[in-house]
Amino acid sequence: MIFIYSGLFSAEKDNHPIPSFYEELTGETSASSGLSRSFSEIVRGRFDSAREYNPNGIPVFLFFFIQFFQRLFVSIILHRKIIAVNRLTLMDTVTSIIMFLYCFRGLIRALTENFL
Repeated sequence: MIFIYSGLFSAEKDNHPIPSFYEELTGETSASSGLSRSFSEIVRGRFDSAREYNPNGIPVFLFFFIQFFQRLFVSIILHRKIIAVNRLTLMDTVTSIIMFLYCFRGLIRALTENFL
């Protein structure tokens, strides 16, 4: 759904229908500000402007992109019963956690800086 959302709504037109709840509530810019616009630029192949909207946009987008294909891959393995479910679950969980921590490191760092 995030890929469809990013493709439908444009950063140029600034027509993203879901505003930042945090920014509306506090009036402050958050570390995730501009992610939707950044994702919209990424699906259009405009990586430089994607970085301008949010420097964390590309790594976060890559997480979702890789996870999409990882879900397909895991589903195929489960269906074909190539690897035991216990082992597959462990491998999938560990790789997803490592990938999440790596791709979201900028947002995690910003979040911890705000609270410390």
